[in-house]
Amino acid sequence: MSNLIVGREIQASFFKMSIFGGNVFLANLKIENFRAFGSKADGKNLDLAFTPGLNLLVGENDSGKTSIVDAIRHLLWTTSQDYHRLTDDDFHIRGAERSDNLTITATFKELSVLQQAAFLEYLTVIEGEEPSLCISLIARRQVAGPGTRGRASVVFRAGADLRGPTVEGALREFLRCTYLKPLRDAEGELTAGKNSRLSQILKSHPDFADQASSDWVPETPTVSPTTLVGIMKQAEHLIRNNSVVQSVHDDINTNFLTDLSLGTEILTAAISVARSADLQQILEKLELALGPHAGAELPTRRGLGLNNVLFMATELLLLGASDTMPLLLIEEPEAHLHPQMQLRLMEMLELRASPPAVDETDERTPPADSDPVEDGVDEAEAEGTPADQDAASSSASTAASRVQVVVTTHSPVLASKVNVGALTLVTGHRAFSLSPDCTRLDASDYSFLRRFLDSTKANFFFAKAVLVVEGDGENILLPAIAHALGRSFSKYGVSVVNVGHRGLFRYSRVFQRKDDQVIPINIACVADRDIPPLEAKGYVPAAKPPKGGGNPPAKFANEFTKDQLQAKEEALKSRDGGPVKTFVSPSWTLEHDLALCGLEAPMYRAVALATASKSRGAPVTEDRALVIRKAVDERLATWKDEGKTAAQIAALVYEPLCENRASKAEAAQFLAAELDLEKFTPAELAKCLPQYLIDAIEYVTEPLPARVAK
Repeated sequence: MSNLIVGREIQASFFKMSIFGGNVFLANLKIENFRAFGSKADGKNLDLAFTPGLNLLVGENDSGKTSIVDAIRHLLWTTSQDYHRLTDDDFHIRGAERSDNLTITATFKELSVLQQAAFLEYLTVIEGEEPSLCISLIARRQVAGPGTRGRASVVFRAGADLRGPTVEGALREFLRCTYLKPLRDAEGELTAGKNSRLSQILKSHPDFADQASSDWVPETPTVSPTTLVGIMKQAEHLIRNNSVVQSVHDDINTNFLTDLSLGTEILTAAISVARSADLQQILEKLELALGPHAGAELPTRRGLGLNNVLFMATELLLLGASDTMPLLLIEEPEAHLHPQMQLRLMEMLELRASPPAVDETDERTPPADSDPVEDGVDEAEAEGTPADQDAASSSASTAASRVQVVVTTHSPVLASKVNVGALTLVTGHRAFSLSPDCTRLDASDYSFLRRFLDSTKANFFFAKAVLVVEGDGENILLPAIAHALGRSFSKYGVSVVNVGHRGLFRYSRVFQRKDDQVIPINIACVADRDIPPLEAKGYVPAAKPPKGGGNPPAKFANEFTKDQLQAKEEALKSRDGGPVKTFVSPSWTLEHDLALCGLEAPMYRAVALATASKSRGAPVTEDRALVIRKAVDERLATWKDEGKTAAQIAALVYEPLCENRASKAEAAQFLAAELDLEKFTPAELAKCLPQYLIDAIEYVTEPLPARVAK
């Protein structure tokens, strides 16, 4: 009880001081029985950790991102004074029953000494740890009457055990966060009007604190005041003394109101700017708009996107300077913004959310116990880009006004811009942090992805399944083959990520966890075995002997033992785990193995057409294509008449691609067209495909019907 009394006394004396500094941040959010998030008992609750800086929630529609943001809003409330009320719809449904209770708990860490002193009675203290602030919303559903929607009784309490003091007063105001809703009416928010958002922002800004008093002195009316209220007082004086205004004023009083007066009570009127010149009314008359286009003198109405940018900048102005919780919630900031503007926005948010500079040994730094070089990336690449280094050098200057930012997005552009460690993947109403202590990515992986993860690859954060491939051929062909098998990737929400020859498993490890959780997104890695067959010895150079002398290493398939070939395949699959599974070609490459397994005719036509296109440097005409197809079919028939084996024919078909006389990407495009011309049924096509491709397609979609599958 003594702590309670002392805490309240300190709170009363310290709250008006600057207790909002420091690095306080939302460290953890727990949700039970709120919307799609269930109870801890059934394992469907949410327990999500946040970083002190930027947090990007990514995932498909209806995965739970908005529910996370709404839970924070219901718990903390917002600076825009929005009305928050829980209804029946907010309580989790399990089967045919709706939960009667829900809880939302937030834990704040790194409170400053003043903050700890001001909110002493609310703190949670655990031996060996810094004091933290745990705030909970505890709601109980009230049964609705006929024809009405149910409501909920809600109480806010502090303490990790949900039994602490009720949250009220100064702490209640301290907790308010800033929220920018999706598809916001940015222009309307910044226009003049009663209780406009702009007036709220300006009134809360500390620079406006001394603008509420008047410094205009009636005895010296011509001396210019400096405060807004003083300026308005002077304006009222000047307007009142204007000859035209005085004339109208006298006319109203003398010629009209006097005749309408009763008895001795004479009616009089006065013309003024407003009934009262207080600061709130002045601010409600202000509006904020972008300036005119370059070269124009008059402003013009701007588009939705730029008005959105202006509104977000205005909110950040208040967030970094006023006595509010330094927490910004933004839903879908990409709305109405083209990709380049999205990148600029994310750069600004990253800079404002930059944490204070930390020592190199800080435990939040990704572990450095891994190889610095993998898949052709050298150490210079792993260190990051100059832009990364510039952002890092700027973070120290913004540390004092750091803002924690929680963003939801459907934009691969935004997802590709930030560090992977700042992402949280939300899928199937479960949240998976991608921070270094959660994934199997090592320090070099994070640096690699920071450099090479672009928007075309980042779409895998929003997919139901992912196919990771090594080249353009697979990127073009596999969707076409899947469609012909009746397993359209677009229908099943599958993203194909082409990583080239760099970092096949760096991307897949994003989805592998250090804990026992499994992300419910199947990841299929399609890899070439890359061991040429004996039949290709005529055009594939032999292995060179080592510099120190001795026999050259094995290169062709016939030079390996069965166990060595098995070990090669197992090595390619060694990083499988969780939802990640690798599918390896049975012989050499995708194109070679397609020709080997029964598609030699369409594959050979495609290679011949790609060869002609590259040699001529121009597209192949339809007439020329007919000639090429006929010649290819005749040559194939001759090879078969000569008794050439399927392996020999496949090697001959692949030769132009191996010698770079034809583009694999063009060959894939031509093959996709050839498959359309062949009019294969799914069952017919399946018989001509290597099994590893069928397995990979089934893994990211669903099994083929028994009549189709081999």
